[in-house]
Amino acid sequence: MARNRAMSPGGATQLAREYFPSFLEQREHVNKIQKWYRPRMGEDLEEGPFIPKDADISPEYHDLAERSTTPWMWLVVKSLAQTMYVDGVRRPSSEENMEVWRIWRRNRWNARQIQLHRAVLAHGFAFATVLPGTEPLTGLRTSLARPVSAARMAAFYADDTADDFPLFAIKGTPIEDGHHVAQAWNVELWDEWAVHYLRCEGEGATAQDWTYLDHLVHGSGLTPVVRHAPDVDLADGKAWGEVEPFIPMAKRIDQDVFDRLIVQRFGAWKIRWVTGMAIPSDPAAKKQLLAGGFMGSTSAETKFGTLEETDLNGFIAAKDADLRDLSAVSQTPPHHLLGLSSNLQAEALAAAEAGLQRKSADYRTGMGESYEQQLQLMAMVAGLRDEAAEHDMQIRWRDTESRSFAQAAQALGIVAQQLRVPVEMLWERIPGWTDGDTERAQELIRNGSLDQFIEELTRGASSPAGIPGAQEPAGEIGRG
Repeated sequence: MARNRAMSPGGATQLAREYFPSFLEQREHVNKIQKWYRPRMGEDLEEGPFIPKDADISPEYHDLAERSTTPWMWLVVKSLAQTMYVDGVRRPSSEENMEVWRIWRRNRWNARQIQLHRAVLAHGFAFATVLPGTEPLTGLRTSLARPVSAARMAAFYADDTADDFPLFAIKGTPIEDGHHVAQAWNVELWDEWAVHYLRCEGEGATAQDWTYLDHLVHGSGLTPVVRHAPDVDLADGKAWGEVEPFIPMAKRIDQDVFDRLIVQRFGAWKIRWVTGMAIPSDPAAKKQLLAGGFMGSTSAETKFGTLEETDLNGFIAAKDADLRDLSAVSQTPPHHLLGLSSNLQAEALAAAEAGLQRKSADYRTGMGESYEQQLQLMAMVAGLRDEAAEHDMQIRWRDTESRSFAQAAQALGIVAQQLRVPVEMLWERIPGWTDGDTERAQELIRNGSLDQFIEELTRGASSPAGIPGAQEPAGEIGRG
């Protein structure tokens, strides 16, 4: 039940202390996933390739283990994230973006959405916070929206799978020493009416470890935190990403590479052997032998032979097989993982990326709902009540499918002519078309210069520069 005023300092401190261990537990889990998501070096190789205990553990082995790690999960996440770009938000009956889209752009969410998408895909979920703000140049009321990683914020719900907004949320920023160990924490407790700022020493186990610093009243009447979690399990409320399910496969691939490097380093050389013959004692003879001279013997007991090098093809094939498995279960196009030829025709490329696009559609559907929730909250905080109450707003995602421009144009032309669909409705289906292009086309139609625009478009010049409303606004938003 929502309160009608901000929580007291004592109540905020008690609540933060009670739930801070849950935040730390979530952060630890996310950081384990993060070690497999980002390129790993040094201390992040705790779960690196297996090295036999009875092996000669030398720096050379550890160097080869470090070289064998490849950020495959980074590639899986980025391949999917590059199909997800929000290009606008509209009412169903309008061809123009809503007013809240201006606030989106003022908050630099054209770029911030990329950070959010990668965090969501890597960890399974992330958050967006919304606070009141003012335009620095005009002084007008607006909202301040920021993405937050699941490693820095935990939200707590009455029902994890059904509630739109959390009861409260905890955000923690570690104060680290020179070895990246948290000595203390700056903690924020977000509730329906305020953000409370606290500091805790260590892990905040005792009441004496906590100090209440200040608070900021936002007065929203709800906790202004939106969770972006497009793949939530209804059974336990767990949010899955694109890294954790595939960590065992990433371990297999790293082990494949490590085994190949070991063999390549120590077993990929021919070894010549001889029996029944003494090693020359004369230094000159030894030098001649090392320089590639011939060795001969008059004794019938002397035997010569060669130990062949280990064939690396099996190790290479094993890695390729595991990469194909990863491609299949993660729906990542095989040419992204195997480095196949990029000289693919548009039809072949579209077929190879069909699975990725289907998975992307699932994520875009789920994240579209949370983005609508976020934009409604941004509109409410900014005082745009009509748009805050608009439950039929539609998030517009950029079309990133691989298609031949010529074939797409021909198909759209047929649709326009034979089905008599207005051309303006088909613009957004042109590969690479943006809202800026739409604004420019409309301006050129008003000026009677559409033919010039079409000519530029066929030459690849589709920049919206110079058209009113197409420029990214400048400036920053300050806390109000």
